[in-house]
Amino acid sequence: MIPPACLPMLTEPQLAALAKVACGAETGGGITLLVGPPGVGKTILLTRLAAELSGAASVQPTSAWLAVPPADLPPTMLVDDAHLASESDLTSLFLHARSRRPEAALVLAGQGRLLTLVARDTRLEQAIRIRATLLPGGLADTQQLIESELVSLGNKAVEAVTTTIHDITGGVPAAILRLMELATVVATARPDSPLAEADIEAIHRRLSPLAA
Repeated sequence: MIPPACLPMLTEPQLAALAKVACGAETGGGITLLVGPPGVGKTILLTRLAAELSGAASVQPTSAWLAVPPADLPPTMLVDDAHLASESDLTSLFLHARSRRPEAALVLAGQGRLLTLVARDTRLEQAIRIRATLLPGGLADTQQLIESELVSLGNKAVEAVTTTIHDITGGVPAAILRLMELATVVATARPDSPLAEADIEAIHRRLSPLAA
């Protein structure tokens, strides 16, 4: 198990979502939903929850949990990428857990499609105790993620560079950290020339064709 101190720093929206999900996991006996677009940190939140909750199991996809014998199920089941599962698999997982551990907490994390899958089965929908939505953060959250790194690089235009990174990434933490990682490589290679907005935009332009 990864110690919480070794996990990435969480932004305020991530901490708020984690608090809601943790409440559902600790209450047990139902389903907690964590929904959000790609890159906002759903897997990171589940990993943090697994590290902090006593008795929680590792983060696994639906198919892996279905392969666990009911007798071996933990009190808290953390299901990642649940939106990739079929409706029948999610229902089977729910019944799988209930058959052996009625008090078990089932945490389903995934993208928006997960809401549609759950709504198709009244047994799943009625079992939901808590819904948490994780969205991209604001400028302050971007600043929280990268300010210390920019300062350590000796950057003087911290506010301008942070704003540029935020505008490009839309506040999605995974995109922010990826862009900052590449910017750090550039800054380290030329220590006498601090990062500027134009550098961030140039890195993004080079990234865009690769992403396509």
